[in-house]
Amino acid sequence: MKKLLLLIALPFSVAAQKNSTQQLEQYVEAQNKIKGFSGSVLVVQKNKILLNKGYGFADIEWSIPNSPSSKFRIGSLTKQFTAACILQLIEQGKLSLTDKLSKFYPDFPKGDSVTIYMLLNHTSGIASYTDQSDFGAVARLSWPRDSMISYFKNRPYNFSPGTGWKYNNSGYFLLGCIIEKVSGETYAAYVRKHIFEPLGMLNTGTDSNNAILANKAQGYEKAGPKFVSADWIAMEWPFSAGVIYSTTEDLYKWDRALYGNKIISEASKKSMFTPGKSNYGFGIIIDSLEKHFRIWHNGGIPGFVSNFSRYVNDDLCIIVLSNDAFNSDGVADGLAGILFGAKVEFPYEHKEVKIDTAILSRYIGKYNAFLTINVIKKDGKLYRHRDGTPDIELKPESETKFFYADDSDRQLEFEVDANGKVTKIWFINNGNRGEMKKVE
Repeated sequence: MKKLLLLIALPFSVAAQKNSTQQLEQYVEAQNKIKGFSGSVLVVQKNKILLNKGYGFADIEWSIPNSPSSKFRIGSLTKQFTAACILQLIEQGKLSLTDKLSKFYPDFPKGDSVTIYMLLNHTSGIASYTDQSDFGAVARLSWPRDSMISYFKNRPYNFSPGTGWKYNNSGYFLLGCIIEKVSGETYAAYVRKHIFEPLGMLNTGTDSNNAILANKAQGYEKAGPKFVSADWIAMEWPFSAGVIYSTTEDLYKWDRALYGNKIISEASKKSMFTPGKSNYGFGIIIDSLEKHFRIWHNGGIPGFVSNFSRYVNDDLCIIVLSNDAFNSDGVADGLAGILFGAKVEFPYEHKEVKIDTAILSRYIGKYNAFLTINVIKKDGKLYRHRDGTPDIELKPESETKFFYADDSDRQLEFEVDANGKVTKIWFINNGNRGEMKKVE
């Protein structure tokens, strides 16, 4: 125990070694002990399980621990299952990617300009219901399906159909309705019959507010240092954009299926995994991490976040399901970084130290890589500035390393030469390091 406490109390980085399983375990254990991660994690490479454990509690009130069999709401991971259902119906000749929304909803504004293809890859421009300023007032209400569509269908489009990209829950809501219209089955019945049952995903299904599920994890959120029960949401709203629950082990069965043709054909997989605008396919994101090709998505719903990452050229699958709204993306990326030999910083307690404020001016400037940030100085302190967002104080933990004061586990580490000139900075997000160059 003393060795473990030492491990998670001090900052350090690791590169991949032979005993990767131990490193993975230590990394997630540190996320749990230091950052409060609660959930289940599965890491499998070439059919070899490297990590398969639960952390924290599925039910805090009853002290029931999370385990690989815990069932979590997976939020927007639902979208890839919805996309697969649509592709199945296309293979059956019941749908086409070029079918217009007006075919199913004749009175939908601009419905003759919106296609199934646009709904699948977020290029329809339809207003996403979760983006509306008044959504919080209706999120707890169990409305009929048509009333829910009416809530968003007359809102202004974000852009003309097909001309832009914006993540869109309304589009995937409509896709679920189309599945029901075309198949004659409910969305819940269709996805169970045509995906979950054939793959043996017996611990996966569509959730509801009154469902009684064995091994169901409760959703929590952080309120300062304490956990509280997550906000209530009527599960009629997430529907085919985010209604599914699952386990890490069941989602691995889905990963395996996507290497074959049991659920969708090679042609359908090619369509699904072809990146469009913003590297988005059909219910999935296509990019790379540490130069390793990745097909992935994340999910979020009150009290839960998830990450399902497939490194298909490495035959590596990483699944992180959390029931305390923890940053699942950061954990998943950190695990991948360890396996790929990247420099991954383990979680540790950030403590502010006093430094000579005269040196702060050398850090002021604009830095760019995958994002652009400005480092500014106000009242003798450094702040991260980005247009359109509040400034965040950067607190020193050394003369060259500063942590964000919003408890987000982000840091900036400045590299300086002998003359005190900044040569580069490292942006560190949940242990993952990215180099940023000074542009101004």
